Amino acid sequence: MIRRGFVLALPALALAASAGAQVLWLKVEGPDRAFTVEMPGTPEYKIVAQLHTYSLVRGPIEFVMQSVEVGYTAPPREILQAALDGAAPHLTGGRWQRVEWREVNGAPAADAVGVMPDGRALRNLLAIRNRRLVSLGLRGPTGTTRFPDAERFFNSLRFAS
Repeated sequence: MIRRGFVLALPALALAASAGAQVLWLKVEGPDRAFTVEMPGTPEYKIVAQLHTYSLVRGPIEFVMQSVEVGYTAPPREILQAALDGAAPHLTGGRWQRVEWREVNGAPAADAVGVMPDGRALRNLLAIRNRRLVSLGLRGPTGTTRFPDAERFFNSLRFAS
């Protein structure tokens, strides 16, 4: 009888252990509460030359959120393209493999995917509202840019009303 109870308890212990291993996603507010993003843990935060950076590494995947207030006026798509162009030299072949133009909460956005020289995949979502440029980046092994955690991260961007 005791042995049977022990065997029945094992699945419950396994469930409890896997639930304990789940990652706690946190809502992170950007500067001036202009936007929020969900990240799988508490990111490291720093400011360098007015660029606000929040970064977090989970296993082989790095999540990065950056934000800066753009000091010049230009059409939003030009600003987004300039940001993509600025990152392109750091990619294999000096270019993005795919760029999709869309909107995020009514804000113009570009969702780009490329490969870094070390073979890691890079996905970058850039969006601009008013003068606030937001960049969400994920670096990781090939194929991770569309994993459920990646989708949660990229789909969580919300601009304040």
